Amino acid sequence: MLNVVSLACEDALCSINLSRSRFFTNIGLSSLVSSCFNLVEIDLSNGVELNDLAAAAIAEAKNLEKLWLSRCKLITDMGIGCVAVGCRKLRLICLKWCLKVSDLGLQLLALKCKEIRSLDLSYLQ
Repeated sequence: MLNVVSLACEDALCSINLSRSRFFTNIGLSSLVSSCFNLVEIDLSNGVELNDLAAAAIAEAKNLEKLWLSRCKLITDMGIGCVAVGCRKLRLICLKWCLKVSDLGLQLLALKCKEIRSLDLSYLQ
């Protein structure tokens, strides 16, 4: 599904909402991010099957400013570290219910993403 979107939209796509979607893979997400280099917003909320490979794919979105990962319960500090290193323009990130993200992941975000203005850490452990 995302391969088709990435081919059709390429540099025109700025925002995509995939919350609650289950019909894409990490490869599809990687294809989307590499083809649509003007993406500034991605909503992957409730992607309960998404893991650190998905986060690594997102990290290729160098212009990303807003990222929603609420209830992506398989993403760990390693995935958040990838996002922090790759997405330096982040201004908003939602990690609500990302139960495997700890202080380490948050430290990486604070260190690498100096533009963050909104950080949702609701229900982290």
